[in-house]
Amino acid sequence: MVETGRAETSGGRERLHAALRYSGVGKLLRLYRYFAFDLPRLTSGAGALLLLGTAAARLHQAVTGHPADRPGYVAACLVVLASGAFLAAVGVVAGARRVLTRAGWVLGSLVSAVSAAGYLVGRVAGLPGLPELQGRWDYPLGTASLILAGGFLALHVSVLTGMNVAVPDTRHWHH
Repeated sequence: MVETGRAETSGGRERLHAALRYSGVGKLLRLYRYFAFDLPRLTSGAGALLLLGTAAARLHQAVTGHPADRPGYVAACLVVLASGAFLAAVGVVAGARRVLTRAGWVLGSLVSAVSAAGYLVGRVAGLPGLPELQGRWDYPLGTASLILAGGFLALHVSVLTGMNVAVPDTRHWHH
């Protein structure tokens, strides 16, 4: 049984490698081997700004409009996302403590992914109690928050791959 699992995993890995090779995405993912930036303050500052933008957009969405017209869970989710983005922004710039910095990046990615997924699901399938959102892609603040969330996720991937440094002295550039 274990051998079957290994064969399936090996076959899955081969298909993934083939898909990456033929699509060109594999070359893009290997780009981090050739370019690297040792600008931890700029990277952390950019991540914090993206998260603060997401927090501001979600908080604005939670407090504006007619609260009676929307279900309570929507406002609660927006406030939780805004709070999480703010906490993650604080964690991202807490450079003195690496544990807090890593937690900030992970929380920021979680908040960004949930924020983007919520926006996309609301526009594609609609949300319970808000069927009028389905197909409404013309809301600028929602689109801006989707771009901010995607920007943070892309920045975090660049930190994870080593293309950008978010904590000083983690790449050991001069050794």
